[in-house]
Amino acid sequence: MNRRTGLGVVAASVLALLALPASAGAATKVVYAGPPAVTKQIAGKVIGAAGLNPQSFVKKYNPDVDNFFLHRVTINTGDTVSFQIEGFHTVDLPGKSGEDLPLIVPGPTVHGAKDAAGNPFWFNGKVPSLGPNPVLFAPSTATTYDGTARVDSGLPLGPPKPLNVQFTKPGVYKYFCDVHPGMVGYVVVKPKGATIPSAAQDKAALVNQIRGDVKTAVKISKNRQPAHTVDLGQSGKGGVELLAMFPSTLTVKAGTRVTFSMSPHSREVHTASFGPKAYLKPLANSFNSPVISPIAGYPSAPSSIVLTPASHGNGFANTGILDRDSGTPAPATNRIDFKIPGVYHYQCLIHPFMHGTIVVKAAKARPKFTG
Repeated sequence: MNRRTGLGVVAASVLALLALPASAGAATKVVYAGPPAVTKQIAGKVIGAAGLNPQSFVKKYNPDVDNFFLHRVTINTGDTVSFQIEGFHTVDLPGKSGEDLPLIVPGPTVHGAKDAAGNPFWFNGKVPSLGPNPVLFAPSTATTYDGTARVDSGLPLGPPKPLNVQFTKPGVYKYFCDVHPGMVGYVVVKPKGATIPSAAQDKAALVNQIRGDVKTAVKISKNRQPAHTVDLGQSGKGGVELLAMFPSTLTVKAGTRVTFSMSPHSREVHTASFGPKAYLKPLANSFNSPVISPIAGYPSAPSSIVLTPASHGNGFANTGILDRDSGTPAPATNRIDFKIPGVYHYQCLIHPFMHGTIVVKAAKARPKFTG
């Protein structure tokens, strides 16, 4: 489930702005799940106008937007929406249920998980294994939608294909991305012959949506964190995400408890995971497999995580999965105690390009009083 940034994608020609219909009466409109390719060109101008270097900004912050473009599209009954998947997203038209599908589902109880020292982890026999929802590996074959039966693109395994859906009944239809909680869009279907936005109006709305998102990305890049706190990414309204650690390097005194936190508006899932690269790599890869390693998904201790160079035999510590989704049992924060001076590197197992450093310095000895 690893994915790269959205605002930094290679742009096509400006002439390919949206591939929207040439007139208001056209039978197909395009909606993108994730930022369309033209975002790079628009973002470059907005970031440059803010006095920043666009290439440096993208490299440092890995910006993305977990949203649909356009977020709200209006068509006539009988018209088709072509959903283009840009990034790791799904399109879920939920039918009568009105609910999206879960991305992760529980499996058999965990057994036999041991650390590098050969000791069993706390969660053995206590928690279920986790894995991607198998339903999402079987995309729908339906090509029409009237709000009755679910139509779902499924997970984009390999080059994503467009999901073309004809809407056959007037109404306002809410749909979801099953990967990112809070990522929703709307298709407004009006009766045949009713006035709907023209291609030019849709293009203008799309550009305004992108510009607003980029301005939000610039604004949240300046966010500051409380003492002894690392934010795993920054987020803003509309699904804007900066996929980097804030701050990238945090210096604390030995004995400090550091809080690792999801930012308030985030639609993402992250971990803060410490240990040798060779040990963390297969844990990260497990997020692309049918069963996620419990060592990757669960915190390395049920409470009071302590990290030293000898933790779990190799300096391993993990917050476990963190998110802001009220529909999951995952918390939004976790804490790790740093007892011993040293330099500790960590990464997000779900987004391995997100990494940071905790520098732990020796606490100064208190002066002795003599009488």
